[in-house]
Amino acid sequence: MNRRNHSFVMESKLHDVKGRVDYISSPKRQENLYAVFSNVEDHYWDLLSDQNQRDFAKSGTEGTCIEARELIIMLPPSLIEYDHELLLKYITSVFLEKYDVGCCAALHHNKSKTNLHIHLIFSEREIRQEVERKIASRNMFYNEKGKHVRTKKEILDEDGNLRPGCKIIKKGEVYETNFFQPKKEEFKSNVFLQNMKQIMTDAINEIVKDENEKLQVFQKGSPYLATKKIGKNNPKEAEIRADNYLRRAWNRNVDRALLTGASEAEVMTAKQSQIDESVAESIREHGQDPKLFTGILQKAVGYLRGFVEFLRETKYCDRDSEGNPLLDHDVRIDITPEPLQAKPKGERPSSVKQEAEVMRLQQILNKMKKQEQKIYAIEKAIVNLEKDLKEVKKKWFHRKEQKELEGKIEDKKVQLEKAKTTLDLIPTQHGYQNALEVTKAMKTAKTELKEVQLAQKAWDAPKPEPEKMYLRIPANEQNAEKREMQKSTGQKKSIHERLEEKKRQVQNADYVRQRKIHNRDCL
Repeated sequence: MNRRNHSFVMESKLHDVKGRVDYISSPKRQENLYAVFSNVEDHYWDLLSDQNQRDFAKSGTEGTCIEARELIIMLPPSLIEYDHELLLKYITSVFLEKYDVGCCAALHHNKSKTNLHIHLIFSEREIRQEVERKIASRNMFYNEKGKHVRTKKEILDEDGNLRPGCKIIKKGEVYETNFFQPKKEEFKSNVFLQNMKQIMTDAINEIVKDENEKLQVFQKGSPYLATKKIGKNNPKEAEIRADNYLRRAWNRNVDRALLTGASEAEVMTAKQSQIDESVAESIREHGQDPKLFTGILQKAVGYLRGFVEFLRETKYCDRDSEGNPLLDHDVRIDITPEPLQAKPKGERPSSVKQEAEVMRLQQILNKMKKQEQKIYAIEKAIVNLEKDLKEVKKKWFHRKEQKELEGKIEDKKVQLEKAKTTLDLIPTQHGYQNALEVTKAMKTAKTELKEVQLAQKAWDAPKPEPEKMYLRIPANEQNAEKREMQKSTGQKKSIHERLEEKKRQVQNADYVRQRKIHNRDCL
């Protein structure tokens, strides 16, 4: 089934709305802040915080006051190419068309610029058309916590003086000013977040140009994972294929779990704990990093595969009153993360070309070395002849011998010049100027050959086996004691004993049947 990328819209509760607004909108605190949009003045958040804190104190509820809420909206990477302010206003206006509340939004990139997203902080309260001011019909007394008390005595010390932090609102004075309506219950429901995911997904898809980046809201009600569509010339094709491979592996193990006896609720619990929660935590800490998501899927598939193994292992076990299997031995379950799909090897890298080049250059160098040795031999011969000539010149009546030596020296010098010329011609004949160029070419050729040989070695190497990971489920002691008691009293045998007995019966039946066939053939 072809599906698109999943949209990510997360919600969080804010206990310090003023500090959070400052954090997301401050260029000093954000390294990659592109745009900020707000439909209210800064003092709006002070008024909102004060009213929320006051109402929370009056309610007597334990915990921490929720002053506002925040949506974190992940965007496809290509949207960074749009005008930043227009992009932010467009997304924010989609929210404001549905909810008439104060908000502040900021367009960010994470530090590594792999996660483009919007922070949208909004009030749970609509602002009143007219400010509500409550007038005291009698003197009103408030303790240090701002809570209204019935009598004046409750805010006085032992000497009858007003305790620090306590206050008295006199009759006729304003004791409470409300700028906002009560909180909208809609914002507290799960339906709100699901609706916002759909609304934001539709809005983003309206402006995304590349079909491969269009999003869909993933339905959480299914234990299966949707695969992604791979469009033409998608630069992330290999990454998507690896991701789809793991998704299909998960879906296959979902089928196996259901067929082995697991309930849909059990599989959904595994999906939530191993994928949904892990992905949400990863996005909060690192943004949308495909490599991290791949690792989460690998571990999740290994876990689900182990769950199927556990179901099969405990299929015939006795159960307690709640349906849990009673184990009379430790169960070791293989939860090794699912390995990635092996990449197609293709043809084995060929080194014929590189080997031929090394041999060609080696032959050139050999010729040059041989020629250099010839030059050295001629030079050595000339030195010996000149030494002999020097000795002859010291003697009388050796003119003829002297001329012969001089002639030989001249012949050797001519040979030497020819040999040197030949040495110069050898690299030139093969397209090189000198020995240095040939040597450099040989070094390059050997490097290229080594690279191909390393590629061949990698191609020939067997695929490394992933490191095994196991989960040990200890035996149920009560069941072990029960088994020992049954064994000692000759009562009901354990499930494993029954399985072993059944196995022996089958083996004996097979043996008898084979003997009958053998005897019949002999007759």
